[in-house]
Amino acid sequence: MKQIAIVVQRSHQSIVGGSEALAWQYANLLSDEFKIDIITTTALNYTTWANELPPGCETKQGINIYRFPVTIGRTEYWYHLHQRLLREFHKPKYNQIENSQIIPWSIALQEEFIRRQGPYSQTLLSFLKQRWSDYQSIIFTTYLYPTTYFGIPQVPSSKVLLIPTLHDEPTAYLTAYKYMARKARFLVWLTNAEKLLGEKLWGELPSEIISMAVETTPYTPFTAKYPYILYSGRIDSSKGCNDLINFFTQFKKDISSNLKLILTGKSEIKIPNHPDINFRGFVSSEEKFKLMAGASIFVMPSPYESFSIVTLEAMAQRTPVLVNGSCQVLVEHVERSGGGKIFCNYDEFSTVIQEMMANQKQLLAMGNLARNYVVSNYALTSIKNKLIEIINHCCDQ
Repeated sequence: MKQIAIVVQRSHQSIVGGSEALAWQYANLLSDEFKIDIITTTALNYTTWANELPPGCETKQGINIYRFPVTIGRTEYWYHLHQRLLREFHKPKYNQIENSQIIPWSIALQEEFIRRQGPYSQTLLSFLKQRWSDYQSIIFTTYLYPTTYFGIPQVPSSKVLLIPTLHDEPTAYLTAYKYMARKARFLVWLTNAEKLLGEKLWGELPSEIISMAVETTPYTPFTAKYPYILYSGRIDSSKGCNDLINFFTQFKKDISSNLKLILTGKSEIKIPNHPDINFRGFVSSEEKFKLMAGASIFVMPSPYESFSIVTLEAMAQRTPVLVNGSCQVLVEHVERSGGGKIFCNYDEFSTVIQEMMANQKQLLAMGNLARNYVVSNYALTSIKNKLIEIINHCCDQ
């Protein structure tokens, strides 16, 4: 049986969503055909990358998870570099502007930023350098972290498959990532919007859109005495959650309504004590899906998404979505499905919610369109077959 490695910055059952969920899902989808090892770190908290899990090998569902200690975590020094990057970032108005003019940093400074961003693990890199020949293919995800950036050079290009989970964010415009991506033999995109962004930043590379499989089993809706909109996922400013909370509290001041906001997930920001905001923290998958099925609207305020698992999970529960118009991936989901609406500011947020809540017939129709879109495009069997085909193709060449 061929042996495949998947390199990802964190791997633990407490981490939901993101490239960590993608790595675990792909490991399970491939495990019938290949022997799978996950190569990762002992970190759990992405804000520090502190070593919290024991190093060594854990076997879970037949998949070996090798965890290595973090050598360099995230400190105040990196946050100062990040603020400098944001100050010096000049997003292009036209596609033809060279990346080097958008963030005028040397490669050495870019690599210092990436290294200090964490999690940087010297023992993980040494493992890849010494053991790459054990594997027919090594999959790296996400593009952003040192595990990928410094990991790829440890492996012959012929064995490297990169899943960028690329967001339209300032760090994506660092030219160092372009050169990293060009060392990969093949790239896997999750959406067409992500692929277009990747081609804009890195040029055309051998690649295919495969996406992720999404849970489509219908769940019994959560029964509430009030209508509610729902957000599930990491509650963080980078996910647009400050805007969501501020917009919703302003909405409640402006509009007489019994609508409430339910938030689930780990919070990295302070959530105000408000009678119409219900913060539930981390919930089980079953409770999450029931809350999705019972919501009037699922809202995704994030400006940076490469796929957005939770948005599609909510759509699969026949729940219309309201998404940030700054994120082209989310806009693509809405436009292709007809299963939601878009907002770009508070006025649009307020207007769209009022329109959606005022027309329950339309809300139901949008929910049906949303589910049809997910079932048609992100069913488990289809994703699994495409992924195995790509892996076999890369292994056989």
